[in-house]
Amino acid sequence: MPGSITVTLSGLTNGPAQEGVLGPDVRTMALAVARVLQAAAAGAYGSTARFSLSYSLTDSLQASGTLTISSGSGAVGGTIAGTAKTVTWGTSDTASAAALAVAINADATIKGFVYATSAAGVVTLTALVPGVAGNRITLVASGTGVTASGATLASGTGADTPSTFTATALAAL
Repeated sequence: MPGSITVTLSGLTNGPAQEGVLGPDVRTMALAVARVLQAAAAGAYGSTARFSLSYSLTDSLQASGTLTISSGSGAVGGTIAGTAKTVTWGTSDTASAAALAVAINADATIKGFVYATSAAGVVTLTALVPGVAGNRITLVASGTGVTASGATLASGTGADTPSTFTATALAAL
């Protein structure tokens, strides 16, 4: 099944032609994009540059799951793809879920598999890879008042993706 990757880097000092991105072939353009990303990661463009990446397969949906905090206390969180992540329960379940989502997105290992959002005491985890591959990401709740939606993320549909997918943050380049 065909797919696509879209990379957007905006706020650069020069335009695409000056950066060499509009090359005569795919290899030349890819090498130029790699140079621009490396320069951005090194801080060459300052705080005005913005980076976004989207990866999609036609007719594929990303798997998702939830960690729900209800009357939580102590350390609350879960184990995602084998990596445990907890936060200390705060002033409310909503505040604790928000803190947990931030901690998950900041974890060097977990952020390679899922992206977390929160609302009203619920942390929603969405697989970064579309298709059924995300259905294999394990999920275990931990702490008082925390429940997981299932043993794995679910509802990922469509073409499977390679078993080795790594999301790399711009700062790590």
